[in-house]
Amino acid sequence: MTEETSTTKVIRDCRELIKSQKYSMACDLLQKLLQEDPDEEDALELLGMANFFQKKLGPARECFERLTQVNPSNTQAWVNLGAILNRSGEYKKATEVLRRAIQRNRKCVEAYYNMGIAQRGQQMNSMAISAYKEALKIAPNMVDAHINLGNIYIDMNNVGLAIQCFNAAIHHQPNSEKAKRCLEKAQTRQKQSRKQASPFGRLVDIAQLDEQNQITAPRRLDHDSSHAERENAQKQTKLIRANTKELIEQLGTILPQQLHRIKIAILHVDEHMDSSELLHQFTTSIDAMKRLNEIQNNAGQHLRLSDQSTTT
Repeated sequence: MTEETSTTKVIRDCRELIKSQKYSMACDLLQKLLQEDPDEEDALELLGMANFFQKKLGPARECFERLTQVNPSNTQAWVNLGAILNRSGEYKKATEVLRRAIQRNRKCVEAYYNMGIAQRGQQMNSMAISAYKEALKIAPNMVDAHINLGNIYIDMNNVGLAIQCFNAAIHHQPNSEKAKRCLEKAQTRQKQSRKQASPFGRLVDIAQLDEQNQITAPRRLDHDSSHAERENAQKQTKLIRANTKELIEQLGTILPQQLHRIKIAILHVDEHMDSSELLHQFTTSIDAMKRLNEIQNNAGQHLRLSDQSTTT
């Protein structure tokens, strides 16, 4: 029996052990194999997965980091490393790692999906939306991407789009309890929002109307209403702060880098460089900027209205 045949058999046996959730046994065999050949790619990948399933994030991370060094073109290794960094809460580092995965494979749905998690973890909601949408272009039936995208829209107070996402998830997986729960919560939130009092939804007394026409003054709120207004102001301020952080990232880093790459492509047009992907990335960033601008304007309008109509 040759060494190659022996290695292949160990790898096959370890795959079966992992499928059977016998992770410790698989780890023992894979570690012995790696002692003989530290650069065996399949062994590194399987050992990383076995450790991850046992929630041993440190050893799993070491395996995938080693695998990216042994074979930098291994897209799945970068994706798995990014997923582990997300699980560890290292979202910024995960974003950098996942960008490398996408550079190596523009059609890797797992890379875009994990990128969405990383960017949401940094409160970069607009960019997370773009990442999930890219994932859904490749795999429209990816239920978790629909759900995660819907939850971002919930965070942004866009309940209508959130409901669309949850309905899409249920369309692709009718038995998804997670999607059903999310949809139910979103619909309840939408109904509660519609029940809130509106100054355009009731008639006013003529005498009161005349008085309002004569004297314009801030309206006085009771304790509960005042508390609700303050909470809303804090919420809108937090949203503006998070979006400002994302705007700085876009304007200060991402857009300049993309423009620089486009410039290089133009200058080297005779070398037949593929600029279609560069244009797609730039267009996606512009769309993200538009969404950020809309969110900032809406949040700012809420704050202005609250400031004009309340006193503490």
